[in-house]
Amino acid sequence: MLDHHIQRNIVQRLAFTPSLRFSDLQPDGLDNKLFTYHLKKVVAAGLVIKEDNGEYALTSQGRLLGVHALDRTEALADRAYSVLFLVIRRKLDGAWLLYKRKTHPLFGKTGFMHCTPTATEEAVRTAADECLAKTGLTAEFRALGSGFFRIYDANMLESFTNFTLLTCEDAQGALLGDDDLADYYWADDIDIEDTNLLPNMSTLLELYHADKPFFVEKTINI
Repeated sequence: MLDHHIQRNIVQRLAFTPSLRFSDLQPDGLDNKLFTYHLKKVVAAGLVIKEDNGEYALTSQGRLLGVHALDRTEALADRAYSVLFLVIRRKLDGAWLLYKRKTHPLFGKTGFMHCTPTATEEAVRTAADECLAKTGLTAEFRALGSGFFRIYDANMLESFTNFTLLTCEDAQGALLGDDDLADYYWADDIDIEDTNLLPNMSTLLELYHADKPFFVEKTINI
């Protein structure tokens, strides 16, 4: 899909912002003609669009690739991305750990932390390691269930995930706050009517509160 590292870098940079001007998107020291050539390539591939204000932004297909442009060049809209969704609650008062996305897809939306499973360790161990590394919190997880989410915006696929839901009721430690990909914070309650929530949050909360094994396959339109 992406033939050159310059093209992959264009998509990866745009994953962290709604849009950028040509001059802000172009790497320092890179020849104008060379950069223009590769920019036209990602536009022709349907990953980037030039908006009416002259700035460049990711298309829905580009947002699917997003921050994984450097290491998932084979990613396509019809392939599910495997994730672990983590419902984490604080032992002290039952507060919920939430995060606000700093990248596409679904830039700026709020939801539960997630991480990527690996082939070398169990999902509950990966979840605990990622939670500690990204938030500073110590947590022990149990797996509740799994399924698929397909999220569409105006008939365009925004996100396709094969997920496992893991839960922790007694996270401990001081929250680090944020990293390059998300801002983390504690919330006393979750307002399910909040339009800034990730569109899968309603389903994830229902599954969490049901507290029984499940498999679901759900399509969500936003």
